[in-house]
Amino acid sequence: MPDQAPPTQLLEVAGKVDARLQTVLDQQFRHWEAVDPRLGEAVAELTRMVTSGGKRLRAAFCYWAWRGAGGPDHPAARANGDPEELVINVGAAFEFLQVFALIHDDIMDDSATRRGTKTVHVNNAERLDAMGWRGEPRRYGEGVAILIGDLGHVYADQLTGGVSDRARQLWDELRIELNLGQYLDMRSAAAAALDLDTARQVATFKSALYTIVRPLQMGACLHGAVDDELLEQLDQFGRPLGRAFQLRDDALGVLGDESQLGKPVGDDLREGKPTELVAYALANADAEQTESLARIGRADLSATEVAELLEILHRTGAVRQNEAEIGRLVAEATKVLAEIPLTDEAKTALGALADYVAVRTV
Repeated sequence: MPDQAPPTQLLEVAGKVDARLQTVLDQQFRHWEAVDPRLGEAVAELTRMVTSGGKRLRAAFCYWAWRGAGGPDHPAARANGDPEELVINVGAAFEFLQVFALIHDDIMDDSATRRGTKTVHVNNAERLDAMGWRGEPRRYGEGVAILIGDLGHVYADQLTGGVSDRARQLWDELRIELNLGQYLDMRSAAAAALDLDTARQVATFKSALYTIVRPLQMGACLHGAVDDELLEQLDQFGRPLGRAFQLRDDALGVLGDESQLGKPVGDDLREGKPTELVAYALANADAEQTESLARIGRADLSATEVAELLEILHRTGAVRQNEAEIGRLVAEATKVLAEIPLTDEAKTALGALADYVAVRTV
């Protein structure tokens, strides 16, 4: 698949959110480093992960729903010297929350790299060894990573101050859904529950709601209450698009370019992640292929065995079926978008984001 440049509507928001993230992190580092240089180390480690990459998609969906629903014209926005301040703060909050989730996810998956750099738990385990400190490196690294992730969560909550009561409710729902979705993902992998229903349930919690639906809905009601019908329409737009996002993520996790992804390709197979891609393969496999697919979830899968499993994903038609489903879901979402009462500018932006979700290579 050729590289797909992010749309200008995403880059526009990403630049503003990155600037806000850097401002917050710089302020926090200076404050805590002055209190005790050892405390500044923790902020520096969080900064390393926040600034190492990320698409800023959640922030973009939130931003364009805000603009499309008339957010810039709301009295609360007009009363502020910078009418975008709150929505950019919330966009930055989504990124802090995402880093929190990724740092913890890397511990659960025992991942060595993320966004092309060492994961927090690995980096700090190696530091313990290098410094000659006491303790067990793995335990220390994971303990530090949990704390660094939690620090990101706190900053995320701070940045959502000032949102409307309804937006706060959505933020709380999103965080609960994120945690339960991760629990379901881990439980399903451990139980070897690779059926299609489970994969779709995980995709709903971990991608559809967290990545697209809740950011859209929060953006629409950031400054105050909105019509429930609009929130429902954004849900109908975001759910299929969120599933498409997860299907693309699943495909990249086993078929993508490791140098672009910044993390090992094939680890999802070793971890036994419940994905629709694998569910399609299992549904279409013959007896011999089914026996081979039973190896999914083995942590000791060799590169050769991973390659053999990828070949089965192709031969069973699972890859083709996955791509067709992505196309169908994006078309479904696009059809809903046309009927949502947002500004034309916002619809164009959200349409561009929807297309990017379907064809992205990272």
